[in-house]
Parts: sequence; C-alpha cells; structure tokens
Amino acid sequence: MKPEPGLVPRPSILDITPYVGGEAKALGFARPIRLASNESALGPSPKAVAAYRALAGEIHRYPEGDAEELREALGRRHGLDPARIVCGAGSDELITLLLRCYAGPGDEVLYSRHGFLMYPINAMAVGATPVAALERDLTTDVDALLAGVTDRTRIVFIANPNNPTGTYLGAQELARLHAGLRPSVLLVIDAAYAEFVNRNDYEPGIALVNRADNVVMLRTFSKIYALAGLRLGWAYCPPAIADVLNRVRSPFNVSSAAQAAGEAAVEDV
Repeated sequence: MKPEPGLVPRPSILDITPYVGGEAKALGFARPIRLASNESALGPSPKAVAAYRALAGEIHRYPEGDAEELREALGRRHGLDPARIVCGAGSDELITLLLRCYAGPGDEVLYSRHGFLMYPINAMAVGATPVAALERDLTTDVDALLAGVTDRTRIVFIANPNNPTGTYLGAQELARLHAGLRPSVLLVIDAAYAEFVNRNDYEPGIALVNRADNVVMLRTFSKIYALAGLRLGWAYCPPAIADVLNRVRSPFNVSSAAQAAGEAAVEDV
C-alpha cells in the first residue's frame, strides 16, 4: 500500500522569494529613517496621533466594517464618490485582493521591470505568471508593456510615479497605455507617491478611472501621511470593481485606530 503524500502548498508558492524590507541599520543610530521606504522624518500629523490614542480604550470593539467615515473624508478631500472607494490594510492588501479577484492559474500579470516587488509575489501566490516588461532609462515603457500583452494577460500594474527610480508617465502616455489594452484587462495604477509629483502633465489616475470600467487607482497613507505602521491604503474603482472587492475583503480589514488616524490625517491639510 502506497503511503499517502504529505501536505504540499499549491504550485508556485515555494518559488516565491519572500519580500524583504529596506535596510534598517546604520552605525550610531538605534532606529534610522529608511529613505528607500520613504519613511517620514517628520512623522504623522499630531491630530492623527491623538485620534489613534483616543481609541486605546475601545480596542475590545470591532471596527466599523466599511470604513464609511474615512471613505467620506477621502471623498471630500479628492472630490470622489465614497461609494467607489475601498479601504484596505495598506495598498498591499488591495493588490492582493485585485489579484485574487481577477487573475489565477494560467493567467499572466504584467508589470514594469522596476515596479513594486509585491506585484510578482502576489501574482505567483494566486497561481498566475508574472511578466516583467523592460524599461527605457529607468522609466516605464508603454510600448514594451503593450508588446508584452498576450491573450493570457489579465492585469497590468504600473507604479506611477515609481520608487526607487523616481520616474513617472504623464497623463497622455498613461492614456495611451490604457487605450492599447483589451476591455478585459485590468489596469492598476499604483499612485502611492502621487503627492510627491509637481508636474503639469501628471495625473494620479482619477481621470482614467472616471471614464473607464477597467482601471483602478491605488493610494496609501504610508508615505505623505507617515502612517506606515498602521497599514492603511485605499482604492478608487469603477462601481463594479468596488463591488467585487467588497465581496472578498475581510469584513473588518481596517482597524478602528487606522480609520480614525487616517481620517484625522486627511482632514489636517
């Protein structure tokens, strides 16, 4: 009688090299600021810290399930419909959710060569094949991305602007990329560093989301708002995609403290 095989993970999981954060050691400093991760030297808004501390006595309660007040604050700040905003435990979680919802075994996930490492890692986690498009002068190359699209492509990720290269695509190039994709391919614009761009031709992705059914914009509180330790991010989506994400996300995926601190940070202009 043959022995039964032992427990094994799904294919491709063991091919993943775990993500390792940036170097966090410097001689003579107990906790150096990691510039590669864009940790703020100034720290978060004092109002965000106060909002976080105010909930210390409420940690026995579950958080508000759909982050309604935070979504409304984001809607006021950016002129967006709160119903089309989905909050997550960092934009990392939203990347994971999008891949779970729209890609799987046999599919391909396309990204720019120096894009965020979590794109290929999470693609492999759902059984999809990550495909890296070459860049030109450390800048996302629209033609290379479009050349990499196949019948198996389901998602295209672009970090705009990108870390660590510091380069970006203008609104016209981003629109050209979208125009070259099939309606069945999801374009995810990761605008984690949107607040650090001051160029007339830059647009974080809101305009594309407003006029297309297959575009999502991701944002984070880790960078400009200096709330990296709370893990808080958000997505602006077409209504149908927001509906899908809300069906699969955990019911209490954003903590009460993160919601309160995020709302205070957004309103502390």
